Formats: sequence, C-alpha cells, structure tokens
Amino acid sequence: MTRVAVIAGMRTPFVKSGKALKELGPLRLAREAVRGLLNEHEIPAEAIESLVFGVVVAERGKPNLAREIVFEENLPAHIEAQTISSYCITGLRTIASVVDAIQAGRIDCGIAGGVDSLSQSDPSTFKEPSTGLSMGEHTEMTRKEWNISRQRQDEIALASHEHAVAARGKLAAEIHPVLGVEHDTGPRADTSIEALSGLKPVFDPEGTLTAGNSSPVTDGASAVFLMSEERARRESREPLAFIRTMTFAALDPSEGLLMAPAIAVPRALSRSGLKLADIGLIEIHEAFGAQVLANAAAWEKGWKGQPIGAVDWDKVNVNGSSIAIGHPWAATGGRIVTTLANEMARRDESLGLVSICAAGAMAGAFILERS
Repeated sequence: MTRVAVIAGMRTPFVKSGKALKELGPLRLAREAVRGLLNEHEIPAEAIESLVFGVVVAERGKPNLAREIVFEENLPAHIEAQTISSYCITGLRTIASVVDAIQAGRIDCGIAGGVDSLSQSDPSTFKEPSTGLSMGEHTEMTRKEWNISRQRQDEIALASHEHAVAARGKLAAEIHPVLGVEHDTGPRADTSIEALSGLKPVFDPEGTLTAGNSSPVTDGASAVFLMSEERARRESREPLAFIRTMTFAALDPSEGLLMAPAIAVPRALSRSGLKLADIGLIEIHEAFGAQVLANAAAWEKGWKGQPIGAVDWDKVNVNGSSIAIGHPWAATGGRIVTTLANEMARRDESLGLVSICAAGAMAGAFILERS
C-alpha cells in the first residue's frame, strides 16, 4: 500500500477565547493556518490537489468552509475541497480523508486541517445530545468509576504546563503568528501543585475537575501537508514521519463519554502488530486530566479487551498538550500530529502514538512511523 508522509504542519497560536483572536472567526483563522503552511514550507499552491478542513462550530453562511478557504486565499480553483465535522477527532478525520485519497491513488498530496473559534459561540450550551450532560459532568462520573484522584489530575496538568513552557522555542517553529500573537497564551511558568490544588471544582461541587486540570476554551486553527512517499521522493521532500495506522472507535456514552480511546488505542496497536512498550512517544489529548488517567488505567488493566501494558509517563506529551496549550476542538488533531511528527524527527524516534477522545463517545488513534 502507498505510504503517506507527513511533510509539514503549521498552526495559528492557540489563544484563550474572548481574547486576542476573538473577532476573526473560523474562516479567517483557517486561512491563516493554510497560508502559514504554504509560505513557511515553500509549498506551491498549484501542486495542492485536495483541501479537507474541519470545524465543529460552523460559521454562518459557510457550510463548506474548505472551499471558501480556496477562494479567499486565491488558491487554484482546481483544488477540490470538503468540510468535515466530528467533534474533537475532526482533525484526525480530515487527515484520514486525505490519506485515504492518496492511498487509493486519486491524489498525490493534499492539506488537512481544522479550526474552531469558540469566541463565536457559547460553549456552556454544548451538551451531549443523547444525555443532556456536559462533557465535564460525564468526566466526573468517569473519574469516580475509575477512582481517579484529584492529586493525579493536578499532576497531569502541572506536567502539561511545564513541558509546554520548556518546549516554547520548538513549538514556535510550528506557529504562524496572527495579529502580533506569536505564541500560545495558555502555558504558564508560574503554576504549581499548590496553586492547582487550591482551585474549586467546576462541574460538581463535590467533584475534582477544575479549570486547572481541564482544557481551556480556545480559538485556533491547524493545517497538515500530506504526500505520497513516491511524490515526496521525486520532489526531494524529507518526510517527518509516515502514517502507519489510523483507527477510530465508538461506544455508548453510558460507558464513559471519553473512554473510547480505551478501545481505539489497543485496536491500533493490534492492527500494527505492536505493543505499547514499542512506542517511543505518546501524545494523549488532554480534554481533562481525569480522562487521560482513566484511559491509561483502562489500557493497563484491560477493558473490553486485553491489557496493553503500563504507560511510561516519560514518553507522554513531552511538549505539553491541551490543558496547557489549549483545545480549539477541530484544530487539536492537526496540532498533535504535527508536534508528534516533528519530535519524532528531532529524536529520530521510530514510532509515535496519537490518542484523541471526542464527544459522542468516539475516539481516534494514529500510529506514526519513521523508517
């Protein structure tokens, strides 16, 4: 099968909603990410065959956001474009769409991305349609079931901030400045366990989920350039990594709204003939510290399948993740794949794993490889 390479990725800064990027909206943010990708990596627009973009909170009057990016950025009209929406795994879905098209031989290369401007909406109104509960309320139920402590949740949050602050220089190379903002606004060098432990619960007065150990409401966009291995070789482009496995999973929300990674990750490893211990770098989307820990416990203990082994936390989110960096829903997949591919290239790491949970009790898991 044709191997598909991750050649490059770029994104806007991820900025707390209601702040510096609040007036831009999804289309403008998406355009900035695509423009940054093309310019920074010297990708000729006429070479692009497909543009697949995702958004969760759609912009009024622009149902096919991807096609509007083509027109408003004055990209060649021959670029076919489609828009996808699948909650927090939207970014992975757009990548999968381009990868599938390349492997089927319909195209040789394309751009996949995602955007959300949560300044343009009221996230407090977003409830799980099948249950009427918020994601945080569901996660409080999950952390009780899996006996996740407040201390461990805060430790996950602290590590996210510490790693993101330490990686600021590396991450800057992935960020296209917008309106003078050059860095993510979320990572804090001054946070501590003491500060995090003093925050009050948000979703349940007797709960443990706080603003500190949950991902913030964020604006931003990301874009990833994908190409067949053969074309990359012809054009002398050095791949960061290759997409080895793409897996999606779903379950009933009553079993844990954000627990589908407990199915998706073991499935991805099994299909690749790998063990968790074989993976050199692990990227776990941090919707909440409790969700990360519950899924890790499910992997270790076995849940709806056999255990896959203990998580080596020294391999996890080494450049920080969504609690510190932010989570513009549809943009997170592109951010994580880009950061993982770049870190694998820096370390010459052979294998990397992506795990992202999503509303609707869904998840996506990718395995990237370098060889």
